[in-house]
Amino acid sequence: MDKFPGFDGQIDRKIWTETVQIPEQVYSVDGKRFIHVNLDRMTVPSDERGECTFYLNEKMASFSAMTRASANFIVLQALDGKRKTSTVARWANELSLFSRTVSEALNGQLISVITLNMYLWYCSKKNASQEKLLRSTLLWWIEEGAPGIHQELVAHLGITPPPKPRGMIEVQNAVPSERPLSMQQTHGLLEDVAQLYLSGRFNPQENLLWRLMLSEAMRPSQMRLMRFEDIDVIRDEDGRLIGVRLHVALVKQSGLSARDYMRWYEASASVSQAIVDHLKFVEQLLGHKPPGAWEVFCVRKSIDRRMLKVERDSLDIQYLIAKTREHIASINGDFEDIDLFNRRFKHTKLTHLAASGAPLEVLAYAAYQTSTISLQRYVNLTEEAYLGFERQLDQSNELIENAFRGKVIQRSEATHADPEHRVTDPTMEDDVGSCSVEPCDVLACFGCYGCHRFEAFVDGPHERVEAILVAEQTRAMLAGMPQETIHLRDRMLAQVRHVIRLIKG
Repeated sequence: MDKFPGFDGQIDRKIWTETVQIPEQVYSVDGKRFIHVNLDRMTVPSDERGECTFYLNEKMASFSAMTRASANFIVLQALDGKRKTSTVARWANELSLFSRTVSEALNGQLISVITLNMYLWYCSKKNASQEKLLRSTLLWWIEEGAPGIHQELVAHLGITPPPKPRGMIEVQNAVPSERPLSMQQTHGLLEDVAQLYLSGRFNPQENLLWRLMLSEAMRPSQMRLMRFEDIDVIRDEDGRLIGVRLHVALVKQSGLSARDYMRWYEASASVSQAIVDHLKFVEQLLGHKPPGAWEVFCVRKSIDRRMLKVERDSLDIQYLIAKTREHIASINGDFEDIDLFNRRFKHTKLTHLAASGAPLEVLAYAAYQTSTISLQRYVNLTEEAYLGFERQLDQSNELIENAFRGKVIQRSEATHADPEHRVTDPTMEDDVGSCSVEPCDVLACFGCYGCHRFEAFVDGPHERVEAILVAEQTRAMLAGMPQETIHLRDRMLAQVRHVIRLIKG
């Protein structure tokens, strides 16, 4: 057992007795009520999924008895009015995975002390996000003063910075299915949803679900928390629909239940109609208007799946997204093998807003956020947005391209007629021009087109140079390279084309 020396070290029983005290109940931030503690099975309210069940003794089974009690204690301390259920659940799951992985490496031996070696070994196998999650869990353990962590690891965590996970932009550029959707793709999805709804394959609840995701970019947890009292339908004197206001929970407020921090938002016209249709749908199933405290996504199938029924609480939104996505994939081949993550719609919405010039405050409002700090994670230019910027800059680019400072000459007019001053095309078959001073050989011949020393020959193979640059751009596009790579030599291509235009008069 030399792999992790000290894993079976002794814990000071006096310190353990003074610090580790399992409470009889904890106060849930999400549920705003006390929950009876049961280490075998304890269900706690959760903003994200309605409720979350903790099996603490089972999850911490790879620790020795005293260390398992310490792990359970720090989880319960976080649940007791200090952290949201979803945060604590992620901590508990990562701590469980860590302990099981290390215990397997120890041939099933139980862990008494978490050492620096086992922490570094585990982190070397995981990505930065998992390392950061485990780190935050252990730091909370240390803060609570419970024994079970070696002092060498305590010192290490105290002086080292947290790892930096891959940025969202980097992930999107590396994984095409994570990229924001183009406007054309978004409109196509909306048309697919409309087709499914009109054909009866989507009921009003499923139609509303996808409208809120596509048009409003709501999180699943926000949709699950929405109640009928959060909907304000506005009509004119003749009863015609004017619009709908939604009271939306802002789910990322630290230490607060999501419904403690809410804002009113005006829904788009298509979403407003989808909301009204869903309200009628629920009312028809119930036979009366639903109570305001009931959650909006409350229509579910009976046990035999033949009938629809309405219950007070919301369905599991993630499950509903997964099931209904199958219908979209069946009619839209573009998304047959691609999971439509809800966050992707948020990236899409914010990207298109940013490309149209929306300020940070508008982006924060559209993202249901109170801070603008994280907005840079969501905005990534699509090819459509990139080309839009190019169109807006056409006039400026033309001025730059037209600032050609070289000369267009006949071969016989070259300042230097010797071969050393000639500039050849990339195939080395012919000369495109000549250098009027000493050749620098930098980016020859592409870079020469933007240089004031360049003397372009009237009969030079400039179209060949253009074709090579275009072929290079096409290959990058077909290979799925990022837009930055595809358009890397756009300026050079523009300068070559400008010389061609000058020659043609």
